[in-house]
Amino acid sequence: MSIYEDIMRAQVKQGNMGGKNGPLGYLLRDTKKKEKVAKVNTPKPPKPVVTKSSYTINLVEGTVTNPTDSNGLSDPYLVIMAIKPDNSFSKHLFKSDVCKKTLTPKWNQVEHFIVNDNVSDIIVELWDHDVLSKNDFIGRSIISMYTVRSRGYDDTLQFFNGSEVVEGTAKLSITRKEGTRV
Repeated sequence: MSIYEDIMRAQVKQGNMGGKNGPLGYLLRDTKKKEKVAKVNTPKPPKPVVTKSSYTINLVEGTVTNPTDSNGLSDPYLVIMAIKPDNSFSKHLFKSDVCKKTLTPKWNQVEHFIVNDNVSDIIVELWDHDVLSKNDFIGRSIISMYTVRSRGYDDTLQFFNGSEVVEGTAKLSITRKEGTRV
């Protein structure tokens, strides 16, 4: 296209020279057809490839500070979710067994889970399992995946429920299984 065509097209578009129904109206009609063809034939950019890695969790034991059941005890279990790049939560990556009627659960559970490599943090939540009503949230903690990827995590995690009071703890370790990119 030349600069003259662009000028004529602008004039026709403004209604001059007979507008879109005038003798130069074809300039506008051809442009629309070309734009449609260009849009239809434009390939979508490829989705970025997200790699995944496998991790091993060794969940040993924990504590629940305040009982959540009427019998003065709790039925604690843990869940782990990833915080996605858009700050939403993933589905459960791991869910522990429920330890019945205790404030000092002994899980002694080893499991594997897979996490996308673009995840920066994981959320670990402590819950009380209830059969006849909604499960009770006890507390939450966040672990940096940078730490887990670089040197692993092996510590007693503290759970908080919107205050500075520790609502529970869990002794656990998380390690990256070497050479397990998925």
